[in-house]
Amino acid sequence: MKDRHTVSSRKKPSKRVKKRIPSSVKRFLNFVCKWTVITINTVIKIALLLPIPIFLLWYSFTIDRNGWFQGDQYEREVALAMLDGSAISNFEKMDERQITKLYAQNLSESVDVISLGSSRVLQLTKDIVGTESFFNAGMVGAEQPDVMSSYYLFDRVDKLPETVIFCVDPWIFSTAPEATAHQRVDWQMYNEFLHYGLGKDVDVSLPEENMALWLSLTSPAFFQENVEYYIKNKESGMRPSVVTDDIYNQLTDIKMPDGSILYQVNFRNLPPEDTYHLALTAINNSFVNCEGFFEMDAGMIQLFDEFIQYMQQKGSKVVLMLTPYHPVVYEKVLEQPERYSGFFQVESWLRNYALENDLALYGSYDPLAVGCTEEDFFDGWHVKGDGISKFFPGISNVESYSSLAEGVTLHRLP
Repeated sequence: MKDRHTVSSRKKPSKRVKKRIPSSVKRFLNFVCKWTVITINTVIKIALLLPIPIFLLWYSFTIDRNGWFQGDQYEREVALAMLDGSAISNFEKMDERQITKLYAQNLSESVDVISLGSSRVLQLTKDIVGTESFFNAGMVGAEQPDVMSSYYLFDRVDKLPETVIFCVDPWIFSTAPEATAHQRVDWQMYNEFLHYGLGKDVDVSLPEENMALWLSLTSPAFFQENVEYYIKNKESGMRPSVVTDDIYNQLTDIKMPDGSILYQVNFRNLPPEDTYHLALTAINNSFVNCEGFFEMDAGMIQLFDEFIQYMQQKGSKVVLMLTPYHPVVYEKVLEQPERYSGFFQVESWLRNYALENDLALYGSYDPLAVGCTEEDFFDGWHVKGDGISKFFPGISNVESYSSLAEGVTLHRLP
């Protein structure tokens, strides 16, 4: 009989010793978990907010009030409609350079007269010019490359005009940043002109995309402009359309068949005092494209001369035109001759150039020199057609260099 006090020979199972995780590993795992959670939360928030910037980009790209991103389908429709004699509304978003290009390409025969320049020539109509065979190739914000390539558009399709009315804006002789923003320039066409027209050694290959245009899609200001444009035009539709009712009673600007612009009825009928305040506000902010313009650039002068000779060699008669500024704008500029010294050089130089080269020249930047009053302007920069008629006699009456009326001098030039 075994002693009950005898200790069993079996050994009790030993307890396993748990290995402790080093504190450094714990800290690393905690760090990973913490930032994983933060990253997931951030991604969720971004995912929730992402539709907003995507919508802003999509909206600006789709509405595209300036016509920078859409194809040329609408431009072609506009050009063909104009060739058919139709007036067009909702054209503002279109690329005017493409419209002019497509217009020239689809001409059945050359027009007798074209005009070149910025929006400051867009009030020149076939009635003022005095011929049905007229096209206004002016473009909003046109710079020197725009003007020159516009003529080349007609040259490259062998539809050159007999006469060119060249509305010379002062800033085409400036190299200041404001005058050379180049936001809308068709560089391919301009380089073609320089290469094939003037024989310059420039690359005519397709340039890279203008990234500044694409970056404008991220601009809140551009988005706001598109919203305002949509609200203004949603009732009449965003597409360019042929005007079927009274063109003189439209609430949007109208592109006329001859390329000129008929401003909306409310803008055309502003009383002179409202126009005065518009002009005063504008010049107090900036003298458009002429800030930082202290001296005419020698290179720009040479290009201007080569361009004139090129048009003459092609058989086009060249008529120079200077459209005046609103009286309050010119007065304010006169008060700052040093700030705008380059601007004041232009007219005197152009008059000497026209005289030496036997070119007709009509108009003046000075409204008083050509008999224009406040009632002859829409705003600070754009003279009405009636104002142009005061100094331009019509194409059939154009002579060689035309001095200012007897007794009128540019005495107000500094």
